[in-house]
Amino acid sequence: MPQWLSAADCKTVLQSLLSAELAAYRQTPVPDWQYLPTIDSLERLHLAACTNEFFCLHETGVEDRLLMTRHFDDWAAIVAQAVNTTSGLTLRTSGSTGSPVAHLHRWEDIEAEAVALARRFSARVPISRVISWLPLHHLYGFMLGIALPGVLGVPRIAADSMALPTLSSGDLLVTVPPRWEYLARSRTTWPANMLGVSSTAPLSAATWETVTERGLTGLLDIYGSTETGGVATRWRENEPYRLLAHWQRFDAQHIQRVDSHVATPLSDNTCWHDESTFTLEGRHDDVVVIGGVNVSPQHVAQQLRALASVADCAIRTTGSATQLRLKAFVVPESSEHETANAIAQAIASWPAAERPIRITYGDALPTNTIGKLTDW
Repeated sequence: MPQWLSAADCKTVLQSLLSAELAAYRQTPVPDWQYLPTIDSLERLHLAACTNEFFCLHETGVEDRLLMTRHFDDWAAIVAQAVNTTSGLTLRTSGSTGSPVAHLHRWEDIEAEAVALARRFSARVPISRVISWLPLHHLYGFMLGIALPGVLGVPRIAADSMALPTLSSGDLLVTVPPRWEYLARSRTTWPANMLGVSSTAPLSAATWETVTERGLTGLLDIYGSTETGGVATRWRENEPYRLLAHWQRFDAQHIQRVDSHVATPLSDNTCWHDESTFTLEGRHDDVVVIGGVNVSPQHVAQQLRALASVADCAIRTTGSATQLRLKAFVVPESSEHETANAIAQAIASWPAAERPIRITYGDALPTNTIGKLTDW
């Protein structure tokens, strides 16, 4: 176990992981995680497998012990003891662009990123406390909400999903763009010498300007992905991204860790200004970012076409860059009413970012005079 990772940290991350996984499995919110007897045998197997994969327990041979106890604290103790000898954490992509893909993040790479981020924050304002307002079992949440305060040696607070604690000078607030948009509209003042950090999706210039004009000392935007972790940062929307200290440029579309010779591809096209700064010029694929989640419109369309009552469909984005959602045009196989009911039932269990907020029905997809798909 890294020296900065405590048993309490492991317990907090495990609770975040189990709550999210069981909620997804049941498709309902999960209120409490102090006791496990309320789960059935199939749920227990599923959660044990998720815990094993996330914490790499299979490297230690203790994964079967999860099935021998029913108390959450016992699971947390098993994890805390096991990570003393594991190689790192395994995190999966969201699956909104296709099948989820697992990526191992070694402890040494996690620590290198946390140290690099700590230096970037400390160059602005000394950090006395980290407040994370996001799930801690995601890479961004773990890195900023667990690893960073551990490396800095400062207290951390995991905020409730619906509210923030009282903020103070020296705080670092970690959350995602939709919540920064909310804070920009609802909070009129900020404590002195307080910083914020955002990642997972673009942050609008208006949000940046509003929170800093109202007293936030700085808001750092982190560019990265589940595959790479944090890669680069910037303090203003009109600035280029600057590589974190543990990365270096390899070529126009690849980077590499300073302790490795392996080239890592970037998911976006980039324009490099020098060996450490670049700007983004759009993704290589059709993926869009909605509420901090990568979503493939093509993948969503494939899911809808898989329904027996859907003959064809098209998916496009709607809304501004910071309030992006999906819309659909659907050609029913027969009855529009039947198709609408089938779609409503199907998307009710989808992640919010993948659900079309507006569905238009018609006898054929809208096209122009040369047969190309048009907007609707």
